[in-house]
Amino acid sequence: MKSFFVPKDVTQILDLSYRQVQSWDKTNFIKPSYRRKGRYRLYTFTDLFLLKVAAVLRRKGFSIQRLRKTMDVLRNLLPQLSAPLIDTTFLIDDDRILIFNGDVVTDENTEAQYTKFRVLHLRREVDRMFPPVGVGI
Repeated sequence: MKSFFVPKDVTQILDLSYRQVQSWDKTNFIKPSYRRKGRYRLYTFTDLFLLKVAAVLRRKGFSIQRLRKTMDVLRNLLPQLSAPLIDTTFLIDDDRILIFNGDVVTDENTEAQYTKFRVLHLRREVDRMFPPVGVGI
């Protein structure tokens, strides 16, 4: 399981432009967790998750101000999770962030109101693009 991601990895996994990732770093919106040798940026899986949520919500029409507020709330909630991040599902709308352990079955009304993020799906996508070393041997 890959643990650290350079900006090029992030752009491939999340279908974001390099400039978008760089802009969010420079404006302190979503910064990489680590910097090596001054400017070399390394993103963690949690950073990837935050970038994914921000990208999806932005495409859904969240204003920059609303997006910043939502991401701040999400960042504050993450350390309080009782289950591993990979086992968590988030439902996010304009006013709420709902957090569940495991997957969540939703009806049409809920799907229309909330954007669903199943963290396990992101992990699988990362593992598909960057297979763990030694797999398939």
